[in-house]
Amino acid sequence: MFARLSLLALVASLGALGASAEDCGGPTYTVVAGDYCQAIATKLGISVAQLEGCNPQIDPTCSNLHAGDKLASPAVCGKCVSFYTVKSGDICVNIAAQYNITVDDLYCANPGLKATSCTAMWVGEELCIIAPKSK
Repeated sequence: MFARLSLLALVASLGALGASAEDCGGPTYTVVAGDYCQAIATKLGISVAQLEGCNPQIDPTCSNLHAGDKLASPAVCGKCVSFYTVKSGDICVNIAAQYNITVDDLYCANPGLKATSCTAMWVGEELCIIAPKSK
C-alpha cells in the first residue's frame, strides 16, 4: 500500500515538474566555469524549469554548479539512441548521413554544434544521435 502511494507521489511530482525520467534522454551538458542555470538553459534551447526537472540535484538558487558537473537535458528533438565519438576530420554532414538523420537533427540534439556552425567539435567529443524520422 505505502509503496503504491510513494510511486503515485513520485509520478505526481514529476508531472508537476513537467519532466520524467524518459523525458531526460537528451544530450549530457558539462558545466563550464561561470555557468548558471539560465545560461545553460539558453545554450540547450530549453527552459530553466526543464533543466531543473532533469537535474533535481540543482539547488533552488542554482548556486551548487561546478565546472565539470554533468547535467541531464530533456529530449526535445528525440531521445539519444546512440552516441558518436568525433574523430579527426569529421564534419557534421557526414556524421548525419552516417546515421540517416539531417544536419538539423544533429544540431537539435547537440545545441552547441549549431551555435558554432559545427566548427567547434573536438576529437573524442560524444555527440547525441537521435532516431531517424519516418519519411
